[in-house]
Amino acid sequence: MTRYEAHACTPDESQLVEQWYELLGEPVEIPLTEEQWVLMEQKLWRKVQPQAQENDASSAPFVRPLWRRLALAACGIAAVIAVTVGLNWNERLLPGWFGRQTALVDRVEQNDWTQYVNETGKPEDIMLPDGSRVVLSPEAQLAVHKAFNRKNRDVRLLGEASFDVHRDPGRPFLVYSGDIITKVLGTTFRIRADDPRQPIQVTVQSGKVTVYSPAVSDPDNLSPNRGVILNPNQKATYFPDNKQFVTGLSEDPQPIAAPAEAKAAVPSLEFTDTPIGDVIRRLEVIYGMEIELEQESLRHCPFTGNLTHQSLYTKLELLCGTINGSYEVRGTKILIMGKGCQ
Repeated sequence: MTRYEAHACTPDESQLVEQWYELLGEPVEIPLTEEQWVLMEQKLWRKVQPQAQENDASSAPFVRPLWRRLALAACGIAAVIAVTVGLNWNERLLPGWFGRQTALVDRVEQNDWTQYVNETGKPEDIMLPDGSRVVLSPEAQLAVHKAFNRKNRDVRLLGEASFDVHRDPGRPFLVYSGDIITKVLGTTFRIRADDPRQPIQVTVQSGKVTVYSPAVSDPDNLSPNRGVILNPNQKATYFPDNKQFVTGLSEDPQPIAAPAEAKAAVPSLEFTDTPIGDVIRRLEVIYGMEIELEQESLRHCPFTGNLTHQSLYTKLELLCGTINGSYEVRGTKILIMGKGCQ
């Protein structure tokens, strides 16, 4: 408090002390036994005392562990109360991460996570101990278990992030977001979980991903509506209200690496009087998805054109122009319908 009165606190410290002042006159009901109060106070003092002895640090980076935002220079019981308020504030920032509506003592005891928040206004990289890379979107928050890369590889996410996971068959990579778990061995994917009460979306760029409910005991044997397995260019949307998964294709499917074209940055897709059936088979290999023709007779219609640089959906529109047709995305498949060759 002496530093605060002398205007020597950092902005974060000043804000936290002022928040504590605002709460002084408000009734707060915390249903703890006397034993729990003693245990909580002992734990908080162990956290506060080492931090109070630290010298002033230079300005902290924008992407940083959230626990640094709880550092206080104040001493005495005021510091204990201020840290308690800070922990409660962080729980509101991270709803559902440590269990919804849990008792305060539970939140204090569950201290096995290093937490990060991106306040830069632009995507930021975080390198994990196993070599995996996370691109954290603005305002997104990531928690990494302190035992990460030992027995497990567990992280928790609130917001949007892209993951490029280092392959390790012996230690699956688990992302907890809202009411779902995303399990991978090594792959590239993206998760959008801005609010656990809103739909959560998982999109896969490469590899294979399993998305399932925590109620699932064996992710390798998923029952209907309990989880889904996603391949490249597929996405799953989880609706927490009815606990349902809906699968589909990503908004912008990208070519996946094909062995014969691993060295080619952009596969050549130039055709001259090529049967549409052959063009479709080529697209299926490049994008790793199933494309069907509603009428088998359409398979022999000739197509001439260059489809090398367009998006997948633009390619499909050009193909449909050849047969006076259209296409529909049905789940993770594409159905092409047409009237016949032009």
